Amino acid sequence: MQTKFYSSKTFLITISVIFVLFIGIVLPFFASLTEEKTNSNFSPDTGFFYTIDQFYENMEIYNESGRNFYILMRWTFDIIWPLVYFSFFISCLSYLSLKYERKRRLFIFSLPILGLGFDIIENILATINVAIYPNRAVYLVKFLQIASILKWIFIALTFFIIIYLIFANIIFKKKISSS
Repeated sequence: MQTKFYSSKTFLITISVIFVLFIGIVLPFFASLTEEKTNSNFSPDTGFFYTIDQFYENMEIYNESGRNFYILMRWTFDIIWPLVYFSFFISCLSYLSLKYERKRRLFIFSLPILGLGFDIIENILATINVAIYPNRAVYLVKFLQIASILKWIFIALTFFIIIYLIFANIIFKKKISSS
């Protein structure tokens, strides 16, 4: 029953609309608000590469109220947004991979699950690093950087799989219609 729900066209359309609204309206709003509250456009969870020095320089720029705001956003908004993109990914993958065997589908579904998992680890590490500032734990910032990179890799792989499945389904439909 649950598999049918996530792979239904209705759920796919609904979550796609929510996903697009988040990307077009909600994310830019919160990015602007965060920049205003932290006095910086730097955010460890949206950057792919940054140095340890850049992290600590920005923690100074954030000031105490900006750091508190950043932590608040990790445990409010940055819990909702990953659930939105994760639901979108799972719905797309479910809908597009219906004709594949269970083993292949489990592998496909592992990509967004890993992306979500590293996003949560990233939020935990970002919270710890921001909360302990001005104390420094360089190894925790390095773990934060690794979690960020892994999150983005699994999100990118998920997008590539979705694009691949779209083309594979188009080709499959053309082969069936020409037979």
